[in-house]
Amino acid sequence: MLQLILMAGIVVFAGVAIPPASAPASSPTSRPTTHSTSQPAPSESDVQIRSILERMEAMGDRVGDLRCRVEYTVEDLIGLSEFTKFGQILYKRTQPNATFFITFDKMHEGGIVSRKKEWYLFEDRWLSEAKEVSKTVIRREVIGKGETVDLFSLERAPFPIPFGQRKDEILRHFRVTLAGAEEGDPKNTDHLVCIPRPGSRLADTYSRLEFFVSRVLDLPVKIVAFEADPDGEPAKIITALFPDLTSKSINSGVSAEAFRLPAETKKYQVVEEPLEEPVRPVPGHR
Repeated sequence: MLQLILMAGIVVFAGVAIPPASAPASSPTSRPTTHSTSQPAPSESDVQIRSILERMEAMGDRVGDLRCRVEYTVEDLIGLSEFTKFGQILYKRTQPNATFFITFDKMHEGGIVSRKKEWYLFEDRWLSEAKEVSKTVIRREVIGKGETVDLFSLERAPFPIPFGQRKDEILRHFRVTLAGAEEGDPKNTDHLVCIPRPGSRLADTYSRLEFFVSRVLDLPVKIVAFEADPDGEPAKIITALFPDLTSKSINSGVSAEAFRLPAETKKYQVVEEPLEEPVRPVPGHR
């Protein structure tokens, strides 16, 4: 289920491998050398990608709360099936940890429309998953009591959100190219194609991530992930589309009361899964 949360707006941001800027040129009186140690100047594309990443980082710092719709589609290339869930994402920068709430209120699958609701709420240290169809609430403790988690960290966050990542982390974890615009792409966006570096957190799961970053908002309005099977072959295509994400979606004053499971879930069966205690070594005997 964390995979669902990952792509339904709690998606890790990808980055780009950009060569360092070239070294300062030698002055006319400098002693000539036979071997230059300077790096080649970054290409125009590299400079543009760096600028996109810097703007995304800066925008992430300014997001105090966010509210927008989400369309979450999973295409199973092996099982030859597809479904789309429609819902809303709420995010609020709170202490000690940020809070988010995702509600799905409709699903399309195989020509059938279902309106059974699903809710995913992360608050303090608990991730709650509630489903109308099963009348259950599963509460999973994802961090220990009193601990904090950096939801913007690529390495430490259990489910990083799709903004606020630091450019330095991005450069370490991904390679990115800037793709040209194609028919059907969201308007006025930059299309980043992101390849996880070998050994990175997502490399074992995804072969490619694509981000369509709004040139107005400096946030993604569409994210596509290509999931691979153990042999590296394409297995699923996961798409998150944010159709109404505008400047009005950001810092609109979302109230704390909006981050509550609905009253109907109080009648559901609750299953609690505390964080597993680390195994302590047994003292040796003399």
